[in-house]
Amino acid sequence: MIGIWALVLILTRIEAAWLSPLRPLTPLERALPAWPPVAPFPLWLERVLIAPWARWDAHWYARIATGGYRAGDGTTQFYPLYPLLAMPLVRLGLPPMVALTLISLAAGLGAVLLFESAARRGMEPARARRATLAFMLFPTGFVLFAPYSEALFLLLAIGSIGAAQERRWGLAGLLAALATLTRPQGIFLLLPLAWSLREVGGRLRDTGFLLLPLLALGGWSLVRIAAIDGLSLTGHGFNAYLYALLLSPHANQVVTHQAFLWPWEAMGRALGKLVREPDVDLVLNLILAAWFVALTLRAWRWMDGGERLYTLAVALAAFSYHTGPVHPYMGLPRHLWIAFPAFLALGRIRSRWLSILPALQMPALFFAIIPYVLEAWVP
Repeated sequence: MIGIWALVLILTRIEAAWLSPLRPLTPLERALPAWPPVAPFPLWLERVLIAPWARWDAHWYARIATGGYRAGDGTTQFYPLYPLLAMPLVRLGLPPMVALTLISLAAGLGAVLLFESAARRGMEPARARRATLAFMLFPTGFVLFAPYSEALFLLLAIGSIGAAQERRWGLAGLLAALATLTRPQGIFLLLPLAWSLREVGGRLRDTGFLLLPLLALGGWSLVRIAAIDGLSLTGHGFNAYLYALLLSPHANQVVTHQAFLWPWEAMGRALGKLVREPDVDLVLNLILAAWFVALTLRAWRWMDGGERLYTLAVALAAFSYHTGPVHPYMGLPRHLWIAFPAFLALGRIRSRWLSILPALQMPALFFAIIPYVLEAWVP
């Protein structure tokens, strides 16, 4: 699997480098050509291998890794573990995008290997490998190679569920807490962890590890409120308290219009926008979301209760996240993809179609890189 991961890494790097001159967005892309190589060579390598991936959220993480969190500027919408891990590398002299990318690559490889290890429990190695490829080659899987937080989150989330299955409750809780400090969806790991504990008839004293993700979420919120943002309500109703206490009251600095709605309401607004004024971003998001839902429905009966609860919670949160009238479902496929148990369950199905699923998804992955690098689509 390491060889396949390395091959995908190389091919996606080549594709992004080839695309970036079509729309050079960063100062480095505008200053240096993608070909031929120019001096200084290390800077040219950064221009070719790193700069084409510096899009959308990557700039926010680089900003935090360089200057930390600041009140009122939107940085607190991004949870802290990923940029904090990059900070020591930045202080050693690495450019922030390089530091973030190195962390993502290491975490992404670890996540893929852990996924394959989890898939091998109870299934043949060949099917475990195919399930891993289906997970890695889902069209938004290229963010494993980008300066985004998903690779780190998946490494911790997969590790947490695996530790719970081995009854290593303390490690499971710790990894879930770290996942929660990476992305807020980490709190949903409480569902499969509690299910695993219930399945083995865990004792009351074993439940203490479930407090760790809650403490992580509460601790970050407390630090953000007390030391950075303060406590302020923006908007009204449920969203005002959600953003004030758990997300960020200044999230509109990142995405101007955003809120959590009932999923059918958010979907209704998205479909209304699709009818009135379709665009690449929305069409691609809805197609990939439909593909993920189809895979999940196929895999549903092969999941255990904890996997179903986690997948359902992640999916409902993703479908509830409305990002305004222009791009109403920004980032939807990426937010769905972290519901990785759906791909684990696919490997448990004895069906020939799983063998062709990675081949079906691979062209879509390489196609999805095009609008990402050209900054025409938020994955």
